[in-house]
Amino acid sequence: MKKTVPYRCGKRSIKNANGKKKIIITICIIIILVILISYMCEKNAKTEEQDIQTNTEEEENIMNTATVEDNTIPPEEIIETDYLPDKMGDYTVIGELVIDKIGVKKNILGVYTKTSLNLSVTKFHGPDINQPGNFCITGHNYPDMLKRLNELQIGDTFYIIGKEQKTKVTYQIYDIYTCDPTDLKCLDQNNDGMREVTLITCNPGGLTRLICKAKEI
Repeated sequence: MKKTVPYRCGKRSIKNANGKKKIIITICIIIILVILISYMCEKNAKTEEQDIQTNTEEEENIMNTATVEDNTIPPEEIIETDYLPDKMGDYTVIGELVIDKIGVKKNILGVYTKTSLNLSVTKFHGPDINQPGNFCITGHNYPDMLKRLNELQIGDTFYIIGKEQKTKVTYQIYDIYTCDPTDLKCLDQNNDGMREVTLITCNPGGLTRLICKAKEI
């Protein structure tokens, strides 16, 4: 009677199949880990980029804020104003107008009336002194006030000192003209937030007004 050789191929096939499964599973796990690591790296990179951008924007905002503050009142323009009187008569002195070319050095009064106008030049219209906007000053055509205003030319300069703010701002004349007393365009405040000054006085005879407009330089 012949002996039968046991069939062993089935067990080997099962072992091979299990080995392949383990390899496939291992490969799948490795692929998943690689994908997860790539995703996390990309996410971290985006987060860091956003943080950098945010920090940059914050730094720019801080720098811009500092620039705005510096442009509002430059440190070199802060001066002492204790020499200016607090009042002339019943009227508060808010600053000083200095036009060296024609020998004008006058206190600026804060309220326009017939009485204040006889004392000195006065604020007629506009914002606070040396602030953005069109600051309008008027004065009589008297020898000790603005009589020589007609000697000024485009390009000439003068400065204004703000008493309370302790500021000194220099302005340069860019327009000079004569107008009727009813023409109020010189009081216009549409100047893109710049600091301007308008000087107003009467021409001889008092029938027309002499206007000198100046911008900060």
